[in-house]
Amino acid sequence: MFRLFINEPLFIYGPEVKPSQPITLWLLPAITLLALLPLSDPARNQALFLTLNHLAARFPDVLWADLTVLGDTLVALCLLLLFLRRYPDLALAVLLASLPATLLSHGLKSGLDLARPYAVLGDQVHVIGRTLIAGSFPSGHTTTFFVLATVLIAGLRSTTATAWILATALLVGFSRIAVGAHWPLDVLGGILCGWASGLLGLYWARRVDWATRPGVVLAMRLMLIACAVALYLDYTSGYPLARPFELVVALLALVVHLLPGWRIEAAA
Repeated sequence: MFRLFINEPLFIYGPEVKPSQPITLWLLPAITLLALLPLSDPARNQALFLTLNHLAARFPDVLWADLTVLGDTLVALCLLLLFLRRYPDLALAVLLASLPATLLSHGLKSGLDLARPYAVLGDQVHVIGRTLIAGSFPSGHTTTFFVLATVLIAGLRSTTATAWILATALLVGFSRIAVGAHWPLDVLGGILCGWASGLLGLYWARRVDWATRPGVVLAMRLMLIACAVALYLDYTSGYPLARPFELVVALLALVVHLLPGWRIEAAA
């Protein structure tokens, strides 16, 4: 139902055709920007964090560990392998978006060097996995998954797919609070970074049109397969509880991608 042929552009421009974008792509960042203002008050940010972190502690730690590793770069690239054969345009857009996302996220982390929840609140924080101290804003895991989410929502243009993708993305963001790694403000910052980078990746993919080149598709395929193999064989994400889930993601990505009968459509 969501099939996209490699010789069909992701967005079509012309005098009579204008690119339509799901309203979610603009509504979400607008809501996020509105929420940033009240949470810029440290007291409110800390109070909300403690409320959400303690609420999440009522659920199994493995749930939040599994959700949070979806925002790990290597895991996210394995998920991208699931879409490569049918949606090479989207895969290319995500990979192109990873450059500004990395520069923006790590640049802000290094430049601001804000303390993470445990460094401020100590044992009040329910921590799952590693105990992180510095480099709080923005949330890198949230940025990573929202890059993927933004590209897929814009590319698939399906109401059902949008609902599932957005719900998963928001849970990944919330999981960063649940594991004690980030403030709510950090998650909002990650949403905006991922959203902006995802749109930029889509723009670049549309401009360069590399997804029609067999060599580029082959390079993406080999790289993403290597990521899945690396995740399956030996990888430490910092969340031991999520290791079985990581193995399932890696194996699923490889099996689905290599299933017989799947093929990349040749360019016209």
